[in-house]
Amino acid sequence: MKRTLLSIPLSACLCSSVQGAAAIDYNRDIRPILSENCFSCHGFDEKARKAKLRLDMAEDAHADKDGVIAFKPGDLKNSEAWLRIISDDEDDVMPPPKSHLKLSAADKEKIRQWIGEGAKYAAHWAFISPLRTVIPDGTSNAIDALVRKRLAEEGMKPSPAADPAMLMRRVSLDLTGLPPGAEEVEAFVKDASPEAYEALVDRLLKSPHFGERMALEWLDAARYADTNGFSIDGGRSMWLWRDWVIQAFNDNKPYDRFLIEQLAGDLLPGRTEADLIASGFQRNNMVTHEGGTIPEENLTNYNADRVKTLGEAVLGLTLACAQCHDHKFDPVTQKDYFQMFAFFNSLSDRGLDGNGGVNPGPFISAKTVLKTDEVPALQKQISTLRQRLSTPHGKILRAWENRERARLDKCGTAFQTHPTRILKVSTPNRGNGFEMEGQNGVRLPQVAAMAAYDVSMELPKISAPITGLRVVFHPVPDLPGGGWGSGPQEGRAPAKAKAKTAPKEEAPTHKGSFVLTSIAATAGSIANDQINLHKLEEIAHVTANSWDVKYPPAACLDPRNESGWAPDPATEGPVRLTATFARPLSASDTPFLTTQLVFGHGKSLIPGHFEIFVITGEDDDSALPADIIAILGTAEAKRSPRQKAALWSYAAAHADEMRRTRVDLANLEERLAALTQPHPTMVMDVAAKPRDTFILNRGDYAQPTVKVSMGTIESLPPMPDGAAQDRLGLAQWITMKGNPLTARVAVNRFWKMLFGTGIVATAADFGMQGEWPSHPDVLDWLAVEFMESGWDVKRLLKLIVMSDTYRQTSAATPEMLERDPQNRLLARGPRFRLPAELLRDAALKTSGLLVPRIGGPSVNPYTPGDLWREVSHYGSTPATAQTFVQDHGEKLYRRSLYTFWKRTAAPPNMTAFDAPNREVCTIDRGNTTTPLQALVTLNDPQFVEAARAFAQRALHQSGDDAARLRWAFAEATSRQPKAAELGVLLAALKRERQHYNAKPQAAAQALRVGESPRDGKLPAIEHAAWMQVAALILNLSESVTRN
Repeated sequence: MKRTLLSIPLSACLCSSVQGAAAIDYNRDIRPILSENCFSCHGFDEKARKAKLRLDMAEDAHADKDGVIAFKPGDLKNSEAWLRIISDDEDDVMPPPKSHLKLSAADKEKIRQWIGEGAKYAAHWAFISPLRTVIPDGTSNAIDALVRKRLAEEGMKPSPAADPAMLMRRVSLDLTGLPPGAEEVEAFVKDASPEAYEALVDRLLKSPHFGERMALEWLDAARYADTNGFSIDGGRSMWLWRDWVIQAFNDNKPYDRFLIEQLAGDLLPGRTEADLIASGFQRNNMVTHEGGTIPEENLTNYNADRVKTLGEAVLGLTLACAQCHDHKFDPVTQKDYFQMFAFFNSLSDRGLDGNGGVNPGPFISAKTVLKTDEVPALQKQISTLRQRLSTPHGKILRAWENRERARLDKCGTAFQTHPTRILKVSTPNRGNGFEMEGQNGVRLPQVAAMAAYDVSMELPKISAPITGLRVVFHPVPDLPGGGWGSGPQEGRAPAKAKAKTAPKEEAPTHKGSFVLTSIAATAGSIANDQINLHKLEEIAHVTANSWDVKYPPAACLDPRNESGWAPDPATEGPVRLTATFARPLSASDTPFLTTQLVFGHGKSLIPGHFEIFVITGEDDDSALPADIIAILGTAEAKRSPRQKAALWSYAAAHADEMRRTRVDLANLEERLAALTQPHPTMVMDVAAKPRDTFILNRGDYAQPTVKVSMGTIESLPPMPDGAAQDRLGLAQWITMKGNPLTARVAVNRFWKMLFGTGIVATAADFGMQGEWPSHPDVLDWLAVEFMESGWDVKRLLKLIVMSDTYRQTSAATPEMLERDPQNRLLARGPRFRLPAELLRDAALKTSGLLVPRIGGPSVNPYTPGDLWREVSHYGSTPATAQTFVQDHGEKLYRRSLYTFWKRTAAPPNMTAFDAPNREVCTIDRGNTTTPLQALVTLNDPQFVEAARAFAQRALHQSGDDAARLRWAFAEATSRQPKAAELGVLLAALKRERQHYNAKPQAAAQALRVGESPRDGKLPAIEHAAWMQVAALILNLSESVTRN
């Protein structure tokens, strides 16, 4: 910094501090100002440093440099930095105008007072080990003593306790994520014993739903999702890790062990299967298999994401800022960064992986760690449903027979095939290699992978409506066994038992076949090379003249890419598949048709030769198997017992009347398999030959410089004695009591969950740019207590929720709102909107729809289906999770924690309430209020159905309208309505009755939303009226907030 003589008013240079002003604390008052305005040019990053001056170190800031001192203790007139700060000269003022930074008058006053008091520096508070503040004897709760001390200093007082009903709602939502029912609240309010609240807390901590609530924030931090991310965003299976997290919290696994197993479970001596599942924490990152990407670059991105996640989720540091250069604010060098990077650069994962719905390696096949007693009950329920399906039901069978006979009678009516004229065949990512044969035929190359072919055709000039599309596959002498295709009919490869590739077996001799994974079509007035995914012709059904029992025709309409249609190997000659359109086409209106045929089912299962026709009239193939058609043609009296059993078995599997039984059985069987069978999950595993790690110039994978080895951040305490230089040693360093960050960061995150804001508001950043703690003594006291208790999470949470500070009413006085609108001083209890998942769960719980099972595979409740299509990858890859397929039955009503999380299209009814897409680590979700949120809770099928079911519950209560409304209000808000509120609800009910009495069809339409059964004994108009009032109650501010 050059010396500039400035003409400064003497009044600005007075050294004395403001009379009576509180003493300045460097960490609290000065460091945030310097960090925001000065450190980017005069801080830790040597390459970015200007004038060779550091203002983040007393040694440099106080140094005499050729007669110039930046901050001279007690001497404003000779503190060059101060003179620059108050200068009016654009050439001298600091920060310079081009930085667009400017100190406020209050900031300048603090710096003035600080210099006057000696310009004392101090080490950053977060990098100093926490010390337990001495609490006066007789204090029942240290939190209360420290919070009240701060309030007294500010001239404020704590608020009285919340009423018991509100307190029960608050703590129930905080510890289980579910609101209490009206009867539970009433019983708690009536319990006058002094131990009632503590007993409630203990019960909630023992609830299996505690683990679900605690897991939610950790899943955000760990960027857990059910897909791989990036543009393909195919599916993966990681729910075993999610369930491990739930069980870990329910078991009260010590937090240090919780971290060690996730960071290095695969390196633990005597590791268990559960330890390997836990190690999936740092496999939750996004991965790609996209063509054109560079494996080494991808691996660099994966490991950078792991360092970022470790920093923000565990250490509370923005380590990613040191990837390209030394951190501009925190004492983290680029060398430190890549030493941390090296811990993960030794993994055996690949740069290109994760295609075809198979987990990126390494992965294992393992059983869930969930502890549950469900299995016997599941087995009994499954047996009952199987018995129901196997026992003939005469009325259902007769109705099904009548429908199928009617379809058979129409089969082949006015049927005719017409050859198309193929204009072009497009093969994304496959080049050419196919040959045209005739006007409507194609011969395909035998590629060793799945392939998609978009075939552009001109329709024949016919006047009859085109009712469908037929593809005929011919045997080819050159293919194996003279068959239709290149491969055997088999499904996907089974999950690997170990994180290594199994040796390939010799393929047996077979008749060459293929699998048609999907078929789609687009009609138009002009020719298109590719189908338009937004203007697909709806296909009503598909039929074939032959099919393998494992690959029925309808499977090629399943958008999940998990199966397909394949012919029966015993069939001779050509085989065909016919797709009937839901609405006939006109060759004159839409003379061109493009169809997409996707082959392969993840393997080399490609046909050799096919022709494409359009059809008019009724399809001459039936969807019914030949043996079922024969039985239908046999008089009922002449059917053998075997034929009767076969007919009912087929009808039970297809009749609409048995659909709910089939859905319930499938869901229960999947649940049983989830609890008893092994499933794939990604794990960490050290590569046989670990990769070398280099400091990368500007973080660019292609610019390695100096080689580094595994190591921790130099400015923090060293690794414990005896710790290995590997991920296990890293985990031990993170969880050693001498690490000043880990316990503080964890305590702060738990506090944030309970109070809405952490003691440190910037929960992911405890560095120089992070906020000063609102109550540093509380944070440090709890951090020490947490470690000394053996990292006992439940004990810590109980300590907090038992405090008077937590139990205060959330009602705010005008004085509180004026002096402390964000409640940082904690003069009142916390109040904030429920997180997205809890808001939906509360609606399901209140409505009675919630299915409270713990864990298991992710589910697909109601979601706008086209949203996935907007971002999906179609073409020549066997990617899964590309088209949304809604689940049914109990899967619609599972807790939101289990909703399938597609990164590129996260559940919209949760993203509207600030849920992240989980592409990266998220610590702070935000808590916004937008009009879109009301549109969700008033119109989303899940919430509309919840209102219908809630209304049904209310109508089943005894008493008059007022009594039922009191019950409903209390069930949703945990309190009784006031007289005026009850009057509003009664008026609303009257208004809705009048509306639906005038429009009974609207009542019937409203009640059709959702798949849960409706009590048909309830009058439709009455039910619909109550449904709207129930929706009103569910949308009250008190229903969607904790208080």
